[in-house]
Amino acid sequence: MYHSTLRLISALEQPERLCRRLKGLRLIRDADGQPCYSVGNNAVVFRIELHGRMRRLRCYRIRPAIDLEAIYGEKLLREELFVHNDDRQGEWIDVVLDDWVEGDTLDIVMDRALQNRDTCLLYELSRRFDALAAGLLADEWAHGDLKPENIVVTPDGSLRLIDFDARFLPSMQGRTSAELGTPTYQHPGRTAENFDRWLDHYPAALISVQLRALALDPALHDRHSAPGEYLIHPSRLFDDDPCPAYDEVLDLFARMGDAIHYRLARALKQPCYRLSGVEELFDGTAPQPPADTPPAFYMERGLCGFRTGDRIVIPPVYDEALDFREGVAAVRLAALWHYIDTAGNPVFHCPPDCDAAKSLRNGFARYRCRGIWQEHSIK
Repeated sequence: MYHSTLRLISALEQPERLCRRLKGLRLIRDADGQPCYSVGNNAVVFRIELHGRMRRLRCYRIRPAIDLEAIYGEKLLREELFVHNDDRQGEWIDVVLDDWVEGDTLDIVMDRALQNRDTCLLYELSRRFDALAAGLLADEWAHGDLKPENIVVTPDGSLRLIDFDARFLPSMQGRTSAELGTPTYQHPGRTAENFDRWLDHYPAALISVQLRALALDPALHDRHSAPGEYLIHPSRLFDDDPCPAYDEVLDLFARMGDAIHYRLARALKQPCYRLSGVEELFDGTAPQPPADTPPAFYMERGLCGFRTGDRIVIPPVYDEALDFREGVAAVRLAALWHYIDTAGNPVFHCPPDCDAAKSLRNGFARYRCRGIWQEHSIK
């Protein structure tokens, strides 16, 4: 049986009669007197007050084919709310009672920042999301429907995940997925059989790439974004036709020397939802202090990185690299040369027509443009 939002509201307005354990709840309403709620695929989430606390009440419009007990534990209240249907019959439905997370969802904050051309806020959102993704991908569970609408930006700027209906837990190994996530953030090849801890690889990489690109150039949004998405729709990456937004994003990262996000963007075209190397790339997004001892050059999978002993300082993300000299190394990303410090931060971008570079000497970068060697002081 399917229950409309209006029927759910009507039931919640009569908690003393139609609730088993939540008799003291009160719907929170907006300035126009309308209940505060958001609608998802299977449920409607209401903002309520219960015993003096703001809470989040997830009411299921249909009985979902997911393991609610495993996902929500004691937050799940089975057969809590009685909802009438048109002939005044009805049924008891399941709800999930959780803490209210104050703030706006990431998509709303992004839209506001883009409208105001607030690159500082976009960059901070990018940095915080990369940290969130690094921790999430290192864990044994997956959200399953990672997207900006399921991430709340709290008043202190931290990011909090919400809505876990598509969640994978280790205890679910071997099952199939009842939900495939939102198409605008999922690998087109994902199927119900793909249900494991790697579900968030693709959406994490996609959100990271889009956030960092928009922080570097908010005008990309005006040129390429469609309603309900930012820059890149996954299905476009696997079409035969070119994807101008994707090509422009790759070029932007190459010009800025942002090798981590360049490689994350390249990973979006991998044929499988589990992206090779993406967890190591997110580990590399954490800001690193400059090393006391210059890390040594090494190669892995045909790409160049730097490490000190067994510790990776800069993951293998460059197409070509020279050893550190005087605390700076020359590196090539795609066709463009840059000089970076021991934390991986670019300190000088060579001109676009540069086709070769040499290690630093006496504080000067040396690079060749159109057959002529030039120097630039690195201070």
